[in-house]
Amino acid sequence: MASNRFDPELLYVECAKCGQPVLWSPGDTTRILAWAGIDATTLDEKCMIVSEGCPACQPGQHSFSTQVVRLRKSQAGRAQKAGAPN
Repeated sequence: MASNRFDPELLYVECAKCGQPVLWSPGDTTRILAWAGIDATTLDEKCMIVSEGCPACQPGQHSFSTQVVRLRKSQAGRAQKAGAPN
């Protein structure tokens, strides 16, 4: 039987400063979510991770704050950040 569980490794990660996608090594997302105490089973394809910087816009820095956000549609039909899931 196939599982419908969302794989947290598929979460999109974007830099809040430069807007570029951030690429992590396999397993990094799962480890970071666990370290932060975020239950990966509460996440889905409407969630993403926003990084407060990245190696592309802040060379030499290796650690950045991140947050998980859930996207929702506004009344005008554009996607908006809705905040972190519980």
